[in-house]
Amino acid sequence: MLLDFVELETGTGAVYKRLYAAISQAVEKGIIKKGERLPSIREASEFLSVSRTTVENAYIQLCIEGIAESSPQRGYYILGAGRAERSKTQEHKSEPRVKYDLSGRSIDAFSADTDYWRRTVRQVLRDTDALISYGDPQGEPELRAALAEYSYKARGVRTKPENIVIGAGIGPLLNILCGLTGRNVTVAMESRFEQAESIFADYGIKTVTLERDRNGARADGLEKSGADILFLMPSALSKISVTGLSARRNSFLKWASDGKRLVIEDDYNGELRYTARSVTAFQPKCPESTVYIGSFSKLLLPSVRIAYMVLPDRLVPELAARRGVYNQTCGKTEQSALKIYIESGELEKHLRKLRKLYYAKSRYFCEAAAEIFPEASVTLFESSLTVQLEFKGGFDAAAVFAAAVKDGIALSEPADGAKLRLCFAGIREEEIIPALNGLHRCLEISAV
Repeated sequence: MLLDFVELETGTGAVYKRLYAAISQAVEKGIIKKGERLPSIREASEFLSVSRTTVENAYIQLCIEGIAESSPQRGYYILGAGRAERSKTQEHKSEPRVKYDLSGRSIDAFSADTDYWRRTVRQVLRDTDALISYGDPQGEPELRAALAEYSYKARGVRTKPENIVIGAGIGPLLNILCGLTGRNVTVAMESRFEQAESIFADYGIKTVTLERDRNGARADGLEKSGADILFLMPSALSKISVTGLSARRNSFLKWASDGKRLVIEDDYNGELRYTARSVTAFQPKCPESTVYIGSFSKLLLPSVRIAYMVLPDRLVPELAARRGVYNQTCGKTEQSALKIYIESGELEKHLRKLRKLYYAKSRYFCEAAAEIFPEASVTLFESSLTVQLEFKGGFDAAAVFAAAVKDGIALSEPADGAKLRLCFAGIREEEIIPALNGLHRCLEISAV
């Protein structure tokens, strides 16, 4: 361990107390970890230019406070935060654990194909020659080729491997895209999406939210917005009218046909339509002006952070000019594993399994919600794996969220006092009724 962070030249009081305080604060901040060995008294004395007695007194004080311990013939070792800090940590750990996750931050363990994914990763790790380089900043060419074929079969997307960029989620991909579009643009959002809006704001890009109906953003509002980019979010739609959606898309196609405007299609879980009629992505209708974004967080595992972006031909030269300065945010091992998973046919097989699973679970969740919350309207959003409860009388959103946390129910924080979005991806079927009953009690408590 080095003691470069210790500054003894300034401050008041005994020098040993200042040394003790510096090490104690470093442990508290996590700079020094539990189990680390402190420099010997002689080493610390020489490095800090203080007497051995000063160092020994500081170490003894650390032991008295329970921060360090002396091991005979071995030296002084860090135990962790002091008594007061450990007491705070224990209090933090006593907070209610999550019993029911309705937040959308996890998936049902039974829906995860962990065994095959584990075997695939092991297979990749055996090929050490392929793993000793950083990899392609745009994404591994073999995976981009597999994704070009997969996205066409699954969503009708028309593209080439050289038009695809791989990243660890939508955030890194949008950051790249903002560099390609420039700052002097306005983005019209089909629905509120805090992460995307924050990224656009970081680049000084203005966003406006459009009025919408069951078929998404209204075309008349798009024309009036003066936007240069339209951000589509199909997962924000519930059941759609195929005829109405087709007419709406034709309007968007006409809007984007001038060759300067752009459509961003965030096709989050677009493959997971299982009750409504499946509709292909918008991108095939207008590939020359559409940026398509797909991801695998609910198809694989949320911890496997792989997403991909399909660029129109006109943005590819700009990407090629910049790609050398980009660092790939997605691990090469995971990319190679996903390539095998796709080409083996296992992803398609797993998708069929998930459609059956989520069809059954969504029906059960909606029926239970309608029975437990008769005062609310219940709407299913298929591809986002969520059910919306809308209450005519409203509720105290902050109070409901706080009560749910206390009761061990994880929610995505309510955006307003009328609607609750509940994700059923991370909860087992037998937990649905207990979770909804617990949430109902939270609403009753907030109303008191």
